[in-house]
Amino acid sequence: MKKETPYDNESECGVLGSILLDPNSFTKNRLKPDDFYMMRHQVLFRKLQEMYINNKTLDAITIRNELNDNNLLSQVGGEDYLLELMDSTIVPSHYNAYQDIVLEKSKLRKEIKIFNDGLSKAYNHESGSDSVMSNLISLNVNEVVDKPLHEHAKDFIDACAKGESGNVNWWSNDWTNHLGRLKNELIIVHAPRSTGKTALILQWIFHLHVNGFVSPLASLEMLRSELVPRFISQYQVDTWFMRTRGFITDNEKTNSEKAVKHIKKMNYKIVDGGMDIEELRAWGIAQKKAGADILFIDNLLCINPDKKYDSRTSMYDHIIHQLKALRDDIKIPVVVLSHPNSDGGIAYSKNVENIADIIIYLMNVPYEGVKVDGNHIARNLDYKGEHVICKFQKNRQGISPVASLEFEQNYQTFIHKEWH
Repeated sequence: MKKETPYDNESECGVLGSILLDPNSFTKNRLKPDDFYMMRHQVLFRKLQEMYINNKTLDAITIRNELNDNNLLSQVGGEDYLLELMDSTIVPSHYNAYQDIVLEKSKLRKEIKIFNDGLSKAYNHESGSDSVMSNLISLNVNEVVDKPLHEHAKDFIDACAKGESGNVNWWSNDWTNHLGRLKNELIIVHAPRSTGKTALILQWIFHLHVNGFVSPLASLEMLRSELVPRFISQYQVDTWFMRTRGFITDNEKTNSEKAVKHIKKMNYKIVDGGMDIEELRAWGIAQKKAGADILFIDNLLCINPDKKYDSRTSMYDHIIHQLKALRDDIKIPVVVLSHPNSDGGIAYSKNVENIADIIIYLMNVPYEGVKVDGNHIARNLDYKGEHVICKFQKNRQGISPVASLEFEQNYQTFIHKEWH
């Protein structure tokens, strides 16, 4: 009985037709050209992807001209085949379903090739079992053709010489001056509830917008309307007192109106509501394409499951790997908030410590002030108010300091006090 090569022509056509009908389908893409079985589909997908990355218009005319100019039109079946793909019963919103089938068939073909290569070596009395296992293990690893290491070294030195080793600021000038600018790190900020981590992120977003950075936020824990008082507080308005007192003074009204005008000018990009990791990745890619410099996600434990998992730990391990993949795809910093477990680690995930580039832990200090001497935290009467210790548990890019912050509850803002 002849065995057929695994592939699904309808799903391959579904992917390509979805892109032709709605180019934004690319925001959900996880495919590479060689995931397609049909050669003409590989050629067409590669050209569509190239046009999309280069911000070229994708429609029937521009695609036909691009293919024709590169002598590829006949290879993809001609203009008639393009029109056939667009006229078929394809639903662009089903893009994920189409590509999942294409990916599954692609993986099966690669497994078959690995086993066949191993069998061929065995019949030729060559050692093949080890290579079969290692190839199967690495099957899901994306191999990228990269430039030589010495060229990376030269790029790094040139960037440092030009002051371009990083692109994005931290939440305050003190931190940017001390730590350097961010480039494309995956950053986890975790803290117990009511420590001020959301306030710190909103202050960070405010600081970035004032300095011209586009910093979208996926607020999965709080609604946009719930964030409004915190944003207004950034303009030195005590919104908590305004709500509890039942009236506002003339000065508060003036400052609040200024805040509303400034918020409108800043054009904050905030999405709220539930998302699973695939929807979150699609959102992140779309934001990068729209000009984002950094992404914020609040928070890790509010990301919806995209399928059934054996445990919450395995689910969040999958999610953190996908967040790293998102960072790799968009090449800008991604900041994710989370809660700690009882021993100070990241809740539910065993792999965060290995995958994240920077891990920051916030904790309240129940004193009027603090001094840090090595591992000792002592009372410091020079400080007033609520104090937070900000500890870098990991920093792949450099030093791992401890910072003392003062939290002004009235204005939901942090003030950097000193490094330790």
